[in-house]
Amino acid sequence: MFMFVLLIGIVWGFKAAVDNGLLTEEMRCAIGYVVGGCFVFLGFKQHKANRPLLAQALLGGSIGLFMLTTFACHQLYELIGAPLAFTLNVLWVGLGLWFSHKLKSQSLAIIASAAGVLTPFLLNSNNPSPLFFVSYETLLFVSFMLYAIRNQFVGLFYTSFGLLPLALFLFGLGVQGDTKIAAIGMLTQQVALLATICLKSPTMNHQLRLLIPSFAFTAIWFKVAYTDTQFNVAMVATCIGYALISYWFSRKAQEKLPYTMTIASYALLFYSANYFSDDALPGFLLVEGILALLLGFIVKSGLQKINGIIIYALAFAAALSTISEGMSSIMSIVMLIWLLLLATLAGMIAIISHFGVGTNTKKTLIFLKYGLGFLILCFITEVTQTLTHDFSVNSQHLCVSTVWVLYAISVIAYGLKKEVKPIRLTGLALLFLTLMKVIFMDLPNVSLTIKAIMFIGLGFIGLLLSRFFYKKSSST
Repeated sequence: MFMFVLLIGIVWGFKAAVDNGLLTEEMRCAIGYVVGGCFVFLGFKQHKANRPLLAQALLGGSIGLFMLTTFACHQLYELIGAPLAFTLNVLWVGLGLWFSHKLKSQSLAIIASAAGVLTPFLLNSNNPSPLFFVSYETLLFVSFMLYAIRNQFVGLFYTSFGLLPLALFLFGLGVQGDTKIAAIGMLTQQVALLATICLKSPTMNHQLRLLIPSFAFTAIWFKVAYTDTQFNVAMVATCIGYALISYWFSRKAQEKLPYTMTIASYALLFYSANYFSDDALPGFLLVEGILALLLGFIVKSGLQKINGIIIYALAFAAALSTISEGMSSIMSIVMLIWLLLLATLAGMIAIISHFGVGTNTKKTLIFLKYGLGFLILCFITEVTQTLTHDFSVNSQHLCVSTVWVLYAISVIAYGLKKEVKPIRLTGLALLFLTLMKVIFMDLPNVSLTIKAIMFIGLGFIGLLLSRFFYKKSSST
């Protein structure tokens, strides 16, 4: 902190000297390099005197002063050209890395990495080369990443990872160039991380944690820079590639499997979101979500289970939005979404029943079964209304009430067969719900004949079920 204060004071001192006409431009640059050299000398002297923090502050300050002086020589005074300024800045970055190696200091390495990322932004060029910029920044990241892994500098590893997306983002804002090259740079970062994971490097857990964010950044860049077809091809290739890697990890390194499976799942999610229409997308995602969840239970991966739940939740919300628009005909995309929604929800109940979710298994199953039952009721109502669209109002109300009664009888029968009291009571409650529907919704809109038919039918079915309940109770 005090080194930063000192640098500010030096800048102000230069400004005062310049305002008073005491220093020429050449003298200012020379003094900057000389003072930077003094910082280096004093830094190593303090290191030998066993004052490591002070030594690091002085050596880190020298890097900042060298780059500030070079910037002034190039940008402010135009004493040196862009090639020489770039070469000098790369030299200062390498010097900072050498300081880090000599002092075993992660802080100096972080300063050097930050200085390296800033180097292209300190050049005054009328025609900046996107290829050169991205190649330089990507090579810089790979170099510092390998250095961080070799020395197990976790802070440097995370810093170098974050600086590359930041530099590419600033590049995209400030340079009217080809952003496709920047997307390739992000892809290179992801491949480099994956390579270190496969090679079992010392800081493997940290690479695994950053692999998913790296994929997310890469996907965003590809979406921005490339056409929809090219983006789809990239996501499919990523999904297949990570699926194969996941299979290999399942045999060799189980601890790495959840991360690669997650990327494969989301690559497929991004592809489907970009490829399918808004109406068809929920159906595809429902299937993907339930399969991802099943895979998470099979490989016993909490992360993969969460991914499956997230994908399925998104698909569920999209499906509800689609089916809420109503069914135009039986042979429609809405009908398909309905069937997939009910089938996947039943599949989720089967999965949880088989694998369990700990102490919450019973409550979760109850919640899902009641949800499935409610959706089935909505589904058969929708189908009945679609099939009776051309019928009279009396006939429509009669058909819907009949379907509800049949559904209630089916639920009661299933509960009696399985000897599960809550299911029987649910069916009975549904029967009373049907009676309430008839009284409050159907009666005001139907003829006297239909009213008689509805009440005779409901009364007869209610008495029959009551007798059946009585016989069942007597036998037990």
